[in-house]
Amino acid sequence: MVGYELSINLEYAFCEAGELIEDRIRAAAMAGCRKVEIFVTRGRNLEAIRAALRETGTELVSTVADYATQLVDPETHDGFCAIFRQAAEEARFLGCRNVVVISGRGVPWLRRPAQHRIFADALVRLVPIAEELDVTILLESANTRHDHPGVLCSTTQDSVDVAELVGSPRVRLIYDLYQSVMEGEDPSLALRAAAPYLAHIQVADTPGRGEPGSGRIDWPAMLNLFKSVGYRGPIGLEFSPTKASTAEALAYFRELCA
Repeated sequence: MVGYELSINLEYAFCEAGELIEDRIRAAAMAGCRKVEIFVTRGRNLEAIRAALRETGTELVSTVADYATQLVDPETHDGFCAIFRQAAEEARFLGCRNVVVISGRGVPWLRRPAQHRIFADALVRLVPIAEELDVTILLESANTRHDHPGVLCSTTQDSVDVAELVGSPRVRLIYDLYQSVMEGEDPSLALRAAAPYLAHIQVADTPGRGEPGSGRIDWPAMLNLFKSVGYRGPIGLEFSPTKASTAEALAYFRELCA
């Protein structure tokens, strides 16, 4: 079994440390987690977060540009360029080089390929900003069956198709196993489709989005699948702990990945 380093999303994990991300960073480091992920940086105390990262020797793996912008609407593209620039600048301030971009909701009056093209057009406009600030744009699909009704990029293939349309090494993919399984995908097929663009993997168990080991997913098989496509990066943990502490919830998967 190949070993994997873990990267934990602090929006869900180490909540026992309080509301502040900087406090959760310190709690994660005390539990032995030296890679973390967060959502948007906007409105947060970036100085305090950077201090906590430096103090603990922790790496911020990814942030998110925005949750809600409907990028299938060309009228949003100018404003989103400004949103992305701010997010990328703030990510770099925190030592992070990956900014997640989500498609937003689709529309019922355009066929899917046309919507992919409009989304890709938005990303083409972001590429020069990403090059200037030396960040990578990470596309992430989100399931529409349970968690994100109406989202445009709901399958792994949606993000693959959009990345192909953009055709830039600055645009890569997250494969989120939880989102993939909840959307009804076969992970072995979905991950292999994503492999040429794969930059990061995120996981949680199903049902319930708890920690690995809390649900029905065969985790040794999934780790072997990740290995089979040549993935060697950290595994992002984006789960809601079902145990009393995040450290306790991490124990099974940490041992499996060691």
